[in-house]
Amino acid sequence: MHAIAGSHPEIGISDPKEVDFFSYYFDRGYAWYEGHFVEGPSTRVYFESSPSYFHDPRAPERAFAYRSDLKVLALLRDPLKRAFSNHLHEIIKGHILPCTFEDGLENNPAYVEQGLYATHLGRWFDAFPADQVRVMFAEEISIDAGAAARDVFAFCGVDPAFDSPILHERRNESDRARLPVLRTGLRAGGDWLRRQGMEPALARLKQTGPVSALLKANKVDIRSEIPPMTADTRAALTERFAPEMDRLRQMLNRDRLPWDAVRLASAS
Repeated sequence: MHAIAGSHPEIGISDPKEVDFFSYYFDRGYAWYEGHFVEGPSTRVYFESSPSYFHDPRAPERAFAYRSDLKVLALLRDPLKRAFSNHLHEIIKGHILPCTFEDGLENNPAYVEQGLYATHLGRWFDAFPADQVRVMFAEEISIDAGAAARDVFAFCGVDPAFDSPILHERRNESDRARLPVLRTGLRAGGDWLRRQGMEPALARLKQTGPVSALLKANKVDIRSEIPPMTADTRAALTERFAPEMDRLRQMLNRDRLPWDAVRLASAS
């Protein structure tokens, strides 16, 4: 979502992607925060993506005090898949050694805490008017990414008809680099192009044969190295999250969440 926003000529995105100002670095002040945004000749709004804001109880009121007209976009996914992805992320980042999800879950309570969607989202609805908070679901975005992008652009107040080249890329895959130095170098080059406002050109470059082949060859899917969660763990987490999901349905006035259908199909 950050990349799609950054590809729009009317949106200035943060550098880096996750500023974490309203959670971890609030003591550095507003000027420090505002210094992280890239401004272009046609910039109308600014966009950043810091997942820590969602679950940090201090972030909603801090954000509202900074600017009461901020718009908040919350992107949710199946909480079980989010927890497992959290585990893979910790391994990829080198925060923990490769281990089973069950061992990671026992070591890190954040796997569960960050999936308490109703609790965290409730604080944002308490701080901001409802029309300034948009909740989206990864499962629905994957069905029609173009419609989701138009929805986001309209919500941000920019031209919703812009066709982002980023829509044709896969992002946030759970992989590690065969050659970390190569990935670091390629990402540094990509970041430089983004700072020049060349996100669309970068997207086209990554789709060319040689570059695409190089990126693919340097990937190792970590899911082939870490086994999936066990059936017992899945059942326990489903039960743990059930009250939160009930509250979330009520909060969003939905009879069913996108991953409910998957649960029913798996049970059948």
